[in-house]
Amino acid sequence: MKNWMIASAALLLTVQARADEAPLTFITTAGLHAKTVSTPLTRWSFTIVDARTRVEFDENHIAGAINCPASQTAALLPKLVKDKSRQLIFYCNGPKCTKSQKGARVALSLGYKRVLEYNEGLPAWGKASLPVGGNPMQPVEMASVSPEDLRARMESGKGPTVVDVRDGGEFAQGRVAGSRNIQLDELEKRAREVRAGDVVVVDHSGGQRLLAGRVLHKAGRQAAASRLEGGLLGWQQKGLPVEEKALAERQ
Repeated sequence: MKNWMIASAALLLTVQARADEAPLTFITTAGLHAKTVSTPLTRWSFTIVDARTRVEFDENHIAGAINCPASQTAALLPKLVKDKSRQLIFYCNGPKCTKSQKGARVALSLGYKRVLEYNEGLPAWGKASLPVGGNPMQPVEMASVSPEDLRARMESGKGPTVVDVRDGGEFAQGRVAGSRNIQLDELEKRAREVRAGDVVVVDHSGGQRLLAGRVLHKAGRQAAASRLEGGLLGWQQKGLPVEEKALAERQ
């Protein structure tokens, strides 16, 4: 019995590893648009999956899509789409955003057979003036801070509070030293944890930071936070150090 359990676990790990390594099949903006207009939404034989956070989805999304954040795919997708033969099309914020890839690969590991990635994502869909849904929040002004300036201010001992709004898994893999992780979907209810004063918001590459500013403003933080230019990706491209060691509990 024990040997059978060990063999089963090994097989599961092998299947997941193969799914992580498997090349994804892409669909273009034109291809996805053609599918969406070929039949009414209620008769679609596919599901468009927005792999971004709930806040991003509520703000703006492809019309007819469902929301399944990449970090929650394993637990949430089987509840949202029970038919594993149904075609799934994952998207997020374009080529620099990795959430659609992560969600698609988890779907493959779960046994969904017909998985596509719309790598061009929401920016390309919007640029083509194709149908979207959502309830945008009130825009707010956010000053930008260069990676070099932020590092200099932090090294001076008078640095700002740095709030990283990425998923917990992404934060654990690499972050600006001294930053605090409050995921975008948790930011409104945890806004009081962000101390008054100078605040700099960090995301992956720039797609979430403006929304984070709107969420803070909505939660009563009248003073606009600043945003790190280029997000953590911009920080790394400048060759600045990223903390990768085991995390102390900061949440």
